[in-house]
Amino acid sequence: MRNLIFTIGIAGLIGVAASTGITRAQTSGQDVTTQRTSQEYAVGPCRFRIANMFGGEFREPYPAEASPPQGTYYLPVTGPSSFRAGGFSLFCVSAKEERITSALNGKYVDGRWWTYGPINGPEFVPYERQAKAQTILLKERNWTAIAYTEDATTGEERKRARVFHFCLVHELYALCGYKTVKWLSERKGRNDLDRVKAILETVEFVDGPEPTDVSPASAVAPVNK
Repeated sequence: MRNLIFTIGIAGLIGVAASTGITRAQTSGQDVTTQRTSQEYAVGPCRFRIANMFGGEFREPYPAEASPPQGTYYLPVTGPSSFRAGGFSLFCVSAKEERITSALNGKYVDGRWWTYGPINGPEFVPYERQAKAQTILLKERNWTAIAYTEDATTGEERKRARVFHFCLVHELYALCGYKTVKWLSERKGRNDLDRVKAILETVEFVDGPEPTDVSPASAVAPVNK
């Protein structure tokens, strides 16, 4: 996948059974212990397991005919363990470069991140320095990660956010999404990036015949910008 950066190494660990356990994640200097359970889902042609963590849970696609097919990871928005802007969606796209670039709203070229250019301008332009676009590494399982964060540089200052973009690439398809992880106006506010990373790092794609207890699948569709 030319011009796109991939994090180093593929751990070929393919999980095929539901699991339960205790996981511990470092979040903004705090040691957070949380119970996690794992269940198998299908989002379009992407079949995978993902753990329910930090008071959140993943739910199957609804409605089934949504385009692109996607499921939602719901997260608490109130209380001491709340998340900035709540949960996030996971959608399944073809692992072709143009689909992943669209899903990420950017690509890595010549040592820096680029995003789509203005109307009637160049197709891609580098993120401006103030956006602090930064590659993010994830502990990979049986997928390869392409991920970065970028800071909003326009709009009302109190509503500007740091957004985490990601794609988990497995063979012909990728699970992609994005999540607000920090409000930039809150200088000492919590950053949710570590907890979101911990959730994504539980994802394992499932290969082979589709079991009877998997959530219903729907056809993959292009990501519309």
